[in-house]
Amino acid sequence: MFGARALFEKNPFDFERWVVSLVDGHPNAKQVADKGSDGTIRFWKNRDELGEVNISVKGGAQINPSMVRDLVGTVLRRQSEMGLLILLTPPTKGMVEEANLSGEYVHEMTGQVYPKIQLITVDQLLAGIRPKMPTPENPYFTPERFVPQATSLPGL
Repeated sequence: MFGARALFEKNPFDFERWVVSLVDGHPNAKQVADKGSDGTIRFWKNRDELGEVNISVKGGAQINPSMVRDLVGTVLRRQSEMGLLILLTPPTKGMVEEANLSGEYVHEMTGQVYPKIQLITVDQLLAGIRPKMPTPENPYFTPERFVPQATSLPGL
């Protein structure tokens, strides 16, 4: 935790990029005027379409429920499937209540139900706790689609 706080105090943008990478997200290329999103996680929502989780990172000690409401607004505006608020300090009771009011996302392929908005701390991530969401698409590797080749069998 000390190292995370030191990184935030030294360079908040490096802190945001590092935190987004902890959840297999894509950090925003633009760090200023990011319109409420510090990065995204992409996942396959069906066979042909990628879904999106908007990530908001807050490293300051002054946190409040309006941060959750802002993320809800970003998710709605961008028509994303989910939102993830990652905090350096534990969320307030009001923040947890706001997140719980945000509803659920049902994954099209699996029927699995996930919270629409989730809160998690950097400490939880470093302890191995992961957000509840579909498996992220690897942000650093896009596999080529496998196309089987027709082969002839001997003697046919």
